[in-house]
Amino acid sequence: MKRRIFVFEFITGGGLAGQRHLPPSLLREGQLMHDALLRDAAALPDIEIILLHDARLPPPGFPAHLIVVTDDDAFDAGFAACFDRALDAADAVLVVAPETGGVLAALTSRVTGAGKTLLGCDADACRIGASKSMTATCLAGAGINVLPHFTDAATLPALPGRWVVKPDDGAGCDGLRVFDTVHRAAQALHPGFVAQPWMAGEARSLNLLCGRGEAVLLSINRQQLALDGERVSLAALAVGEVPIDETYRALAGRIAAALPGLLGHVGVDVLHTADGPVVVELNPRLSTSACALHDALGCNLLAATLAVADGGPLWRAAGVAQPQRIDLTQAADVV
Repeated sequence: MKRRIFVFEFITGGGLAGQRHLPPSLLREGQLMHDALLRDAAALPDIEIILLHDARLPPPGFPAHLIVVTDDDAFDAGFAACFDRALDAADAVLVVAPETGGVLAALTSRVTGAGKTLLGCDADACRIGASKSMTATCLAGAGINVLPHFTDAATLPALPGRWVVKPDDGAGCDGLRVFDTVHRAAQALHPGFVAQPWMAGEARSLNLLCGRGEAVLLSINRQQLALDGERVSLAALAVGEVPIDETYRALAGRIAAALPGLLGHVGVDVLHTADGPVVVELNPRLSTSACALHDALGCNLLAATLAVADGGPLWRAAGVAQPQRIDLTQAADVV
């Protein structure tokens, strides 16, 4: 009998149904993750895939059971009914959704509440990962170097140089602004945002495979950031370009031990400084850089996540990564 897996990617799966546009940058990344998961699924025997699918997009070239989400199914009761139809039909569920607004944690809770096998991080880990301040507090308590953060403008230290202000529960560069002085950063620091000093270092990200308080570090990636005035965006990723060393392996293990609810793929943004890696934030879900792990390492993330969720061992690469580049150029809006 085939095992039925509900693979839900928020952007391609109708999470923005009812909104006029699908933002091109989000759609680009969503499609990359959606396609990577379907490619992994195609290699697995005895698997049936269930998908929610935004009606504005062409159907995937993959034999899946589609539940089409239309403009009438906005992210409220209509969307919930579509999600529940897919959930009811599934044995296991993998959710890729934004942490912003508690969306990822809420959907994760619905999966476990329905008694389905969750192929991802638990709701508590998702709630912590959704908040940059909570993540920093948790990891710092475990002795991990984290980027300093401030939530009260009155407490910002008078440090020279640039500052970053961003939503506490934002994803990646969304809503991130860069200011030349601490005074301007203080003026922009509103409730629900955090301020951080701009620290010198190379922007990197980590791909972790986690389970039961342990982790395997799959790759270290270079991030190419683009600065346009006050705005910062992620322009490209060089996945697996940085060789893995013991410092980074130890960091991966300490992160998993600090947050034992992490399971499956976890993305971690870091700054590589003269004193070593400093954690910026954590994404308790599939992230864009993971889409290149199949080509870089021969890693089937869906199979690896299924194995660890079923109590099996963590997948480990047989060799070093073959670097892969992901360009995140914007396409046209989908309306």
